[in-house]
Amino acid sequence: MTDQVSIRLAHIQQELGAIVDERIQALESVLQNAEKMTRRLLKAEMELEHLNTNESDLKLQAQTLETQVETARARMEQTQTSYESLVSERDQLRTRQEKLTAESSTLRDELDELRTKVGAVEDEANSLRAENTGLRTKAKALQENVTRMRQLRDELMSSISGLTQQMSGLAGGEPE
Repeated sequence: MTDQVSIRLAHIQQELGAIVDERIQALESVLQNAEKMTRRLLKAEMELEHLNTNESDLKLQAQTLETQVETARARMEQTQTSYESLVSERDQLRTRQEKLTAESSTLRDELDELRTKVGAVEDEANSLRAENTGLRTKAKALQENVTRMRQLRDELMSSISGLTQQMSGLAGGEPE
């Protein structure tokens, strides 16, 4: 019976060994699955961390690009304003130039007209000066003639007076 018990015990041990081996294999299989799942989980977590880092980097790049776009828009608006201001100033200057050109032409015409008038007035002045000189000469000659005629009149009056006295003396019988 001991042999039987021993055989029985060996058989139980063998069964228990097979069960333990089965359980160990099942545990190893579960452990391998757990390792695979852990690896997948770690891989997913690392990928998530990598994607979160990429997302942060992309957000930062997007913010940088948005800032650059806003700056470019501001510069574009400033350039547009400057352009419009310069176009407006150019148009104003062009209009002013046209007005000044027209005014210059009008002034040139007026200047030519005034030169013509001044030439005519100078000619008239020269003519009047010549006439004035002629009249002065004539007046001087006439003045001299008047002076000579007065002298002649005075002489004649004196001669008439002398002759009248002589005639009176002759008529009154007074000898000379």
